[in-house]
Amino acid sequence: MKRFPFVIIALLIAAPLYAQQNANQSELRLVVIDETGAGIPGATIIVTPASGGAVTFPTDSRGVATSPALRPGNVTLHVEFDGFEPHEGTLTLRRGSVNQTVTLKIAGVVEEIVVSDTTATDDRRGNSMSTTLEAAEIAELPDDPEELADALLALAGPGGATFVMNGFRGGRLPTRDEIRQIRFRSSSFSADNHEGGGRTQIEIITRPNVQEWDGNGSLNYKSDAMNARNAFARSETPEQIRTFNFGARGPIVRGKTALRLGVDGRRNNESDTIVAVDASGSPLGDFVRRPSEQTNYTFGVEHSMNNSQTLRLEARRGENVSQNNGVGGFNLPERAYDRTGSSLQVRGQLQGLVGRNWLNEIRLQYNQSSNTTTSASSAPSIVVLDAFSRGGAGQASESSNRTFELADNFDFTVGRSHQMRVGFLLEGGEYKYYDARNAAGTFTFSSIDAFLAGQPTQFTQRIGQVNTKFRQYQLGFFWQDDIRVNNTFSYSIGIRNELQSHIDDRLNLMPRVGFTWAPFGNRTPIRGGYGLFHDWYESNLYDQTLRVDGVSQRDLLILNPGYPDPSTGTLADVRPGGRVQADPNLRMPRTHQASIGIERQVTQSFTVQTTYLLQLGRNEMRSRNVNAPDAFGVRPEPTVGTVTEFESTGKSESHRVSVQGNYRFPERRIQLTGSYTWNQVRNHADSATQLPANSLDPNAEWGPSSQDIRHRVQATINVPLVFGIRTNINMNAQSARPYSITTGLDGNSDGVVNDRPAGVGRNTERSVGTFNMNLNIRRSFGLGGPRDGQATGGGGRGGVPTAGGASAGQALFAQGPGGGGRGGQGGGRGGGGFNDGNFNTRYSMELVVSANNVLNRVNYTGFSGNLLSPFFGRPTGASSARQLQLSMQFRF
Repeated sequence: MKRFPFVIIALLIAAPLYAQQNANQSELRLVVIDETGAGIPGATIIVTPASGGAVTFPTDSRGVATSPALRPGNVTLHVEFDGFEPHEGTLTLRRGSVNQTVTLKIAGVVEEIVVSDTTATDDRRGNSMSTTLEAAEIAELPDDPEELADALLALAGPGGATFVMNGFRGGRLPTRDEIRQIRFRSSSFSADNHEGGGRTQIEIITRPNVQEWDGNGSLNYKSDAMNARNAFARSETPEQIRTFNFGARGPIVRGKTALRLGVDGRRNNESDTIVAVDASGSPLGDFVRRPSEQTNYTFGVEHSMNNSQTLRLEARRGENVSQNNGVGGFNLPERAYDRTGSSLQVRGQLQGLVGRNWLNEIRLQYNQSSNTTTSASSAPSIVVLDAFSRGGAGQASESSNRTFELADNFDFTVGRSHQMRVGFLLEGGEYKYYDARNAAGTFTFSSIDAFLAGQPTQFTQRIGQVNTKFRQYQLGFFWQDDIRVNNTFSYSIGIRNELQSHIDDRLNLMPRVGFTWAPFGNRTPIRGGYGLFHDWYESNLYDQTLRVDGVSQRDLLILNPGYPDPSTGTLADVRPGGRVQADPNLRMPRTHQASIGIERQVTQSFTVQTTYLLQLGRNEMRSRNVNAPDAFGVRPEPTVGTVTEFESTGKSESHRVSVQGNYRFPERRIQLTGSYTWNQVRNHADSATQLPANSLDPNAEWGPSSQDIRHRVQATINVPLVFGIRTNINMNAQSARPYSITTGLDGNSDGVVNDRPAGVGRNTERSVGTFNMNLNIRRSFGLGGPRDGQATGGGGRGGVPTAGGASAGQALFAQGPGGGGRGGQGGGRGGGGFNDGNFNTRYSMELVVSANNVLNRVNYTGFSGNLLSPFFGRPTGASSARQLQLSMQFRF
């Protein structure tokens, strides 16, 4: 294992050298896209050298085409596809790889055709910084949807991310084989975008339907027999994780209607390590099994209603059950609770042309979910802060929610330089909750000595059972104009307004402006902008104000109670009627966001991006006990306990500088990506329900956020080895997270045991940095005879392109079920790494060995800041040790 870093260094050195081999001839890699940046499948490309015959080849289902070997020199390039204006131009082919992007315009919309070797001034969505993963990169990602989401979140970097699939936000991700393209957008100031706060948009575009049936299946297996021992476990903890997914896609009526079916699931039997001490202070070091099952079913139909309208329908049903949740760390096995749930999601999307040059997309989504949580024990909870917790979990809840999302985006042009979009987003739903949490009560002890003496700090109990039912709606509408001044400068302006039920203010205007400027040529664009973003008042917060009203359901608080009978304490101070309420002046949270960045295409294969992002949060949600006692111990409402009030008075400030480099050589399947991010985040609270240490001075909470991780480094290496074996190495390192020092006492008697020593601020201490390296090694095998039609060349023309709204990265024009043809690469195979691009056989199989934390480095988590804890200043957990997973994937 000591030689492993030297292997990595060797790969880094050898990859660029390998990429330059066999570069005596030229190879044209062409990406054919529409006005939104979505690939056009089945486009015909004709390259005619100055001397010699023309070479014809098609784009694949992602809009990407790679020419056969060509001689360097001047050539004529012709690109055409039905429904679009054809392109004619000239190129100079150099030795090695030449990358070009051709943007085709809808016939009759704009006559100008733009050819560029970058998309420097062709960003039609808010002049954002973006990175796109194509088939070669997608092929290296995990196949399981949950592992895929984790991998993409890691690539997105700090600040969090929002998933958008075909224009729809949220939901479960598709399997890797269904994905055509993944795009990371940061610093987007487009008015059609609700999300702000520095979150990256991960836009996923799925494959268009195909002419012939194809499919995939995979099985993944992970076991403790192949894993290393967790740093806090006395012995290897039992574990077995099995995941599977199967999918099939194909036509019902060729050229008209296509069907997609899928099923995926997990069968896990994991273990959580207990890092607690007993009443004598001796470490326990036990573990508990946590079995869970999850299954999801997917059904989708795509139907070409006519030559310009496409209808897509998708339904997904999910079921899950998990046991022994909440155990691990300081929680003993008796604190377990079980959870069951089910979900139904139905999506419909109609995309098409309106007239000759108007484009419209309408989306409707319906979600239904239900969840039940039950504690294994009904006993009162006993919490000895940062030592151990036992008794019941205090969990007993049921929820049933029905929500919908309706959106429409209408695109049109004004003159030759203005591309406008107007639209709206309406969300709403009905929410039902039953919650009897903490019905048996919770004793909180400041230390083991206090527990042995039978002297708890407080006793809390939620009394009463309430079923709540309410409706909530939120609406956003916008106007956006993308203006192309010339070949070096474009800008966008727009405005958005959002309003919401349960919030009084209705005028929440959000101006947006962005620009792209390339003063030094298209290889060096500068992008920047400013935008105001609002956020929603969450339904679960509103539910608490209905539920815990101090009458039907109330929070009992007893300071200095007796034990085990809280009412017998000689110093007991009973506060029987606590409640949760919202500030009558509640406002929608807002974030001012500005960024400036520069991108440099150093060579055809190497690109560097540098970005600075500033965010200023205002009206952010936070909580405060408005009935906290003053310096003389007097409460505003003497007969009431804790009154938790949600207020929109919080602030935040964030500065982020990131540098990212990408080296790509798609023809050799080589990709090297690295990034460094410096990040500073300060705020008043990390969540809307987090009470301050002193509710009389909530602004004293201003300090580093829990996300204030100053330094992050990420690197990904995808390279071929020998005998068709490929390897993917992903490395992540970050500096220490902050945490707070607390006294372990409730010295101000406000009912919250989070007091800090005098003069000590929030999150002033740091844990330790972490480093993790994951390794994947894969090998594909072709099985069976050649695929039908592979020798014929030339992708079939298939259907007519159909229009779509392109909201949040969804293709403005999507190939209909007849698109792509069967004659070549434009046919049945799409993104997601089918056959890794190496086989044209009818079937293929791929074997993968994955190693998480391959170096078996101990990464500590959860440091204790409680001065009375035996773990003070020490870690209370560790991330997973080395884990190996075996995978087999089959495609036809």
